[in-house]
Amino acid sequence: MSEIKISIVCCDDTPEQHSKIVAATIDESILTSRLLDSAEQTLPPHEAKGLHNAAAHPEHGLVTYLQQVNEGGFAVLVGDPEDLQETYFGAGSYVGFIDAEGPGHASKVGPDGVKKTFRILKGHLEV
Repeated sequence: MSEIKISIVCCDDTPEQHSKIVAATIDESILTSRLLDSAEQTLPPHEAKGLHNAAAHPEHGLVTYLQQVNEGGFAVLVGDPEDLQETYFGAGSYVGFIDAEGPGHASKVGPDGVKKTFRILKGHLEV
């Protein structure tokens, strides 16, 4: 079994529950054993989404929204909504989202657009 390096967007442990990014390593088998749904997505350059959470799934409860960047890339903005910090993820990156509380995170597609595999995994990945 092989391991995958993943960046996980989660809530910090302050009362404000600002989003943050932590590094983790998961076993690749999790991608199939916890898979609820998967889709290939292509987004145009510079598409942006304001602050939002990785909300619980209406049917499955707590889930991890996992993005695997295949081409291009996107940025995730986390932290204090008045001073968001941007991190860019390019081809080969895995980014999981579990920040179900607080003000959430923002995102924007890079200048070359992005092609990605979007997966919904049962439960939150460990951070």
